[in-house]
Amino acid sequence: MKSFLTQSVFFTLLLLSGACESLETVNDNNPSRDEVLTSGADLMDVLRGGYLVWWQGVHGAHPVMALSVSSDTYGLSWDDFGAFRMGQEPRTFYNNRITEDQDYQQVVQAPWLGCHSAVSSANDVLSAMDKGVSIDNGGPQDESLRASAHFLRGISWGYLGLIFDKALLVDLQTDLDQPLPFTPYAQIIDAAISEMEEAISLAEAAGPEFIHLYFNGLGLREAEFTGLSHAYAARFLAQWPRTEEENAAADWNRVLEHAAQGLDYDFAPMADGGSWQSYQQYAFAETGQGPFWARVDQRLVAAMDPSQPARYPEVIAGGEAPLDNPRASSDDQRLNTDFLFFPDNNFPVDRGEWHFSHYKHNRNKTDPGFAGNGSTDGPMPAFLAADNELLQAEALLRLGRTGEAVNILNAGTRVNRGKLPALPLNSSPEAVQQAILYERAIELLSTAPMSLWFDRRRSAPRENYLEVTPLGGLQTGTPAQLPVPAGELDIQMEEPYNFGGPNDPLGIDPVF
Repeated sequence: MKSFLTQSVFFTLLLLSGACESLETVNDNNPSRDEVLTSGADLMDVLRGGYLVWWQGVHGAHPVMALSVSSDTYGLSWDDFGAFRMGQEPRTFYNNRITEDQDYQQVVQAPWLGCHSAVSSANDVLSAMDKGVSIDNGGPQDESLRASAHFLRGISWGYLGLIFDKALLVDLQTDLDQPLPFTPYAQIIDAAISEMEEAISLAEAAGPEFIHLYFNGLGLREAEFTGLSHAYAARFLAQWPRTEEENAAADWNRVLEHAAQGLDYDFAPMADGGSWQSYQQYAFAETGQGPFWARVDQRLVAAMDPSQPARYPEVIAGGEAPLDNPRASSDDQRLNTDFLFFPDNNFPVDRGEWHFSHYKHNRNKTDPGFAGNGSTDGPMPAFLAADNELLQAEALLRLGRTGEAVNILNAGTRVNRGKLPALPLNSSPEAVQQAILYERAIELLSTAPMSLWFDRRRSAPRENYLEVTPLGGLQTGTPAQLPVPAGELDIQMEEPYNFGGPNDPLGIDPVF
């Protein structure tokens, strides 16, 4: 029996219409695929298509908006993108069934299909190269292409390991005519790191002639590419844990090793008004999508202003304002530079007052180069240099090197952008951890997709929905990972299962 993966390119093209015409001739069910890849130009076209479907599967409104709402990053009460159902309080389980509404199913289908299809494209390229298809007969351009293919497999496996409880680990030795076993997320992450390290090695071998041209609007030379590869490796190693216990067991030495060599620039592919788009068009305040999309969750407002409640109060009978002073105040200057205040809310009361907030994110108002609109033009920030610095600081803290972690924080965005006071060198580990979590929540907002979902599940205990704290863990019953899509399970004749809800308070135990 063939796996759903053997159909992944076909279904992903249906899912992501208009993605890349060159991929329409590449299908794992097509026995002549090796005949299609006959030149270096063919290899590059297929790889471009693979990068595109990876981007769309990880950075699109599905799954990012639903998981961002469920992690109290944004408030959004509309039915779109599964946000309303995954933002219910108390939390409900993700209902993983093929009978569900298609928009809701896309929460799991989009990242599953996008990442597995990207792996398929990378495998096709590597297979063709092993059979002699070449650009420059084993020279630096071939090395660049190989490095880029391994990188694509690595970031695809990495996000599968971050998002799902298990996935399909397929390489050139896998027999696609046989049933494919699922691989647990920790092993998927291990495979992803190996791929990133292979990509780094190949790029370094290519040296000054290395070039990566597969992110829209960006050309990466060897130093930029290896820095990005190290940074993604650090991200995967740090953010895979689902609980505090797993977080303590993470390999923080390897996180530090990679983050210390990570990117020193803000990685942001360019929107093109077509295939290269991101969830950011629904998260930023002033975009072409209008004013009715996401608000900044009240938990983040309370993080900046502790006098604010972490959960928006219920509407008071008689129509009085539920907050005495809806305009927050903070010593953090980013409240003024990165956020817009709105005196009114635009979500219906009957959809849940917990979605209410008087703030939207719009860092562009004082930093015009930060991002475009996530749709038609401008950069789409996906990995900031500040993110890499914070991963390095967290690794140092976890390894008992608190003073070094403090030095990184004091030299970074906490002081430079937030204008917050420098942390004393003798700060307690608990205070430094809170400072890191704060920076990750505020400075990285609307950049790395689903980052706060990854961080809340690993950094603190689950919290009752009526008693949430600004930087605390996920709400009890929030899915902390996603299940294999029901369609894949159906093809493999396995029973569908869910995560989250009252029968799965940690969001990590399958409920059938």
